[in-house]
Amino acid sequence: MAGKSDFGSSVFHRKDFALLPEKFNDPFSYLPCEAVKESASEISAYIGSSDELAEVFCEGKMLGVLVVEKDGKTGYLAGFSGNAGGRNVMEGFVPPIFDLLAPSGIFKTRESEISAMNAGIRKLEESEELSALDSKINEILREESDTIAKYKAFISSEKEKRKRIRENGCDGTVLGRLEQESRFQKAELKRIVRKFKELLEPIISEREKILSEISRLKEERRKASDELQKWIFGQFRIRNFAGETKDINAIFAAENLVPPAGTGECAAPKLLQYAFENGFHPIAIGEFWFGRPSSNEVRCNGRFYPSCTSKCGPLLRFMLKGMEYDPMEHTYETKTEVSGPHIVFEDRWLIAASKPSGMPSVPGKNGLKSMLEWLCELKSSKIFSVHRLDMDTSGIMLFAKDEKTAAGLRKQFEQRFVMKTYHAMTDDAGPYNGLGPGDKGRIELPLCPDYENRPRQKVDYKSGYTAVTEYEIEGIENGSLSIRFHPVTGRTHQLRIHSAHKDGIGVPIKGDRLYGSLSQGCRLHLHASSITFIHPVTGKRTKVEDPSKPF
Repeated sequence: MAGKSDFGSSVFHRKDFALLPEKFNDPFSYLPCEAVKESASEISAYIGSSDELAEVFCEGKMLGVLVVEKDGKTGYLAGFSGNAGGRNVMEGFVPPIFDLLAPSGIFKTRESEISAMNAGIRKLEESEELSALDSKINEILREESDTIAKYKAFISSEKEKRKRIRENGCDGTVLGRLEQESRFQKAELKRIVRKFKELLEPIISEREKILSEISRLKEERRKASDELQKWIFGQFRIRNFAGETKDINAIFAAENLVPPAGTGECAAPKLLQYAFENGFHPIAIGEFWFGRPSSNEVRCNGRFYPSCTSKCGPLLRFMLKGMEYDPMEHTYETKTEVSGPHIVFEDRWLIAASKPSGMPSVPGKNGLKSMLEWLCELKSSKIFSVHRLDMDTSGIMLFAKDEKTAAGLRKQFEQRFVMKTYHAMTDDAGPYNGLGPGDKGRIELPLCPDYENRPRQKVDYKSGYTAVTEYEIEGIENGSLSIRFHPVTGRTHQLRIHSAHKDGIGVPIKGDRLYGSLSQGCRLHLHASSITFIHPVTGKRTKVEDPSKPF
C-alpha cells in the first residue's frame, strides 16, 4: 500500500473541530456541517493516498462519516455501504453490523446451497435435451402449418370446381358425388390436424416434465432465498440511542413493511451501530459519493446525499429514537421583494400566478397551505389545478376558473403544446462539462422513480420514460452557471436531474440537496419564468412572464 497514513490504525479518528453543531442533523434532509465535510475530506485523501484503496473504491461507492464525542474527545467514524472489493472489513472503517462474508458463517453455507440450485436450474434450461425438444416441436409445427395451408388451398380449389359444375347443371348422381367429395376433404383436414397433434403430444409431454422440474427448483430456490433473507435480518441486532435492541425483521414489521435486500448494510446504520455499541455520542452525520459518477442514481464524487428511504428509513427512525435532532426546514434566504404568492395574469377564464419556493402546488400530507388553496381563498370560489411545480421550485403556474377551461389547458399539457422557460443557477463548483456562456444544447435522459430513495428519481435506460430538455447558458455569476431551461417533456425532477447528471450539465442546481448541492442556507435556485399556451377560449397564443427575480 503506497503512501499509507495513520488513518487505518484505529476506527475512531481523533480530531478537534473548530465548530460543532448544537443538534444532530436529520440524515434524510441536511446540508453537511463543516466537521462532516472536514472528515469526509480526510477519508477521500486517505483513499487517494493508497493505490489499493483507490482501486477498490474507484468504481464509485457511498461513504459515510459520523462525527462523535467520547470522554471529552472528539473525532469521527468512517464507513462504506455494502462491501468494497469483496470485503466487509477494512482498516480505518467501522465493521459491518453482521458480517455476511465470514467464510465459515451460515450465510456462506446457505448461499452455496442456493448457488447449487441456480446451477441446477441453469443446467436444465441450457440442456441439449430441452433444446432438442424445442427444435423438434418447432419443426413439427412448421410442417403442420405448411401441410394444412397447402391442403386448405387444395380444398378451396376443389370447392371452386364443384361450384362451376353445379352452375353448368348436373344430375342428382353428380351432386351426390360432389357432396361426398366435400365431406371427405373436410374429414381429411381433421385427420391431418389430429395426426400432427398425436406427433406433438409425447414431445410436449417430455418438455413439460423438464419445465416442471425447473419450476420446482425455482420454487425451492425462492423459499430458500426467503428463509435465508429472513435469517439474515434476524442476525442484524440493531441498537438505538434509547438503549433498545431489535432485529431488522421486527423493526420493519412495526411499520407493516418488509425489509428489502441490503437493509442494514448502508454506511449510516453501520456508523450509528458502532457508536452506540462503543459508547460514542453522535454529533453529526453525512453520506457522500466517492469515485466515478454513477450513471443512474445521479451521484458525483465528493457530493453529499440523503440516506435512502426504503432500506434506511425505518432503520434510522428506530436507531435515532430518543435522540433530539434538527430537521431541515423549508426556510431560505431570498433576494426577492415578493415573499409570497402573487397573480401575474388573470381574465374571465384563467389565472397565472407565481408560486414561491417551499409552497406546495396542491394540498398534500405536510399540512402546508398550497398554491391552489391560496387562490381559492383569495377568489372565494373554486379554482382548478391543471399542472404542478415541485414544492421547492418557484414561478408561474396556470389555474382555471371552470371545468371546461381546465380540461382545455390539461389537454395542451398532455400534448406538449405548452412551452415553459425556467431560470436556474448551478452550484459554484464546476467544471460544468466544459460549458460556458452562449452554449446551447439538448439533454435526453430517460427517467423513472428511484423507489429505494423516494422522492428521488433516477436515470434508467431500460425502463425509464423519455425526458428531453433544451438549454442555453446565459452566463457565469460568482462561479455559478446561469441557465435557461426549456423542458420539452415534463417528468418529475427532470430539470434537476438533467442539471446534476454527468451526461447533462454535470453539476446540481444550487440549493438542490436532494441531488448533491453543497450550497448552504439557500433555496432551490430554479424558477419558472414564463409559460406560453393557446388560450382555450379565445384561441390566441398567450405568453405570461414573471418579472420577479427570486435569486
